[in-house]
Amino acid sequence: MASSICIFCKATLQGRSDKKFCSINCKNQYNYALRQTTKDEVKEIDAYLHRNREILSVIMGNYKKLLTQKVVLERAGFRFEYMTGIYHNKENKRFHYVYDYAWAEFTNQELMLVKKSDK
Repeated sequence: MASSICIFCKATLQGRSDKKFCSINCKNQYNYALRQTTKDEVKEIDAYLHRNREILSVIMGNYKKLLTQKVVLERAGFRFEYMTGIYHNKENKRFHYVYDYAWAEFTNQELMLVKKSDK
């Protein structure tokens, strides 16, 4: 029977032939390292998304729908390329979502901002 080695620490494994780790500690450390890599890669994008949501929240205040100038968002540091989804309504108007807020181009300089209603 060929002996295999631990994926994390490279120790020789004892027991089942399909075993991948020598201990629960090695398994946990291996999976933590995988999650950390993913976490580091998305950290910057996640920060942009949260910042965009914060900007929309401040500009809209208590309004559910608001027409505003595109330059207002640009001056606040809004990054239009970062969104969590796109939705086309019945009139084929495209809304760009950032979590529970959305914006759609009303004209070249104006945007319609919408907050998703709480249900």
